[in-house]
Amino acid sequence: MAALANDAQVSQLGSSAVKITLPCVKADTFYSGAVVWLDVSGDTGQVQVDSIAAGDRIAGICAKQQTTTAAADEVEIYVGGIWEMPCAAGVTATDVGYWLVHDIGATQTDNPADLVASVDASNGLEANDACMGLILGLPSTARVIVNCGVLQGSIYSATLGWV
Repeated sequence: MAALANDAQVSQLGSSAVKITLPCVKADTFYSGAVVWLDVSGDTGQVQVDSIAAGDRIAGICAKQQTTTAAADEVEIYVGGIWEMPCAAGVTATDVGYWLVHDIGATQTDNPADLVASVDASNGLEANDACMGLILGLPSTARVIVNCGVLQGSIYSATLGWV
């Protein structure tokens, strides 16, 4: 897949997600439903949707389409909750109970359709794979229901597990 050029079709199931605002790294467009990343490289506490590097963590899901004009502009995101969202076509019913992750062996983007089941990551779970949450079900092809309240924002460490 590729970085988003339009809003992603995501749906919050229930009301357990919390909407917060965080400052951005730079001027950018944040699409509704985008995977928003926490930059841990020196702009700690700021979010981004591109220039994602190993060690960056998933902050949450973009609440609405927003255009920032400068660093530190606030971005609304949802953290936690149960969500239906797009996922990689390779995610199947046999992946229920595994983690939905951004595979460090692939390109890291803001596109939820780039998320894969941890069991299907290119080298299995490896350092810096980033967790979105636990796969609960697949209502249709290339759509997944995920509990983002479990391990969202964690990255994988070969020695420590999810941190």
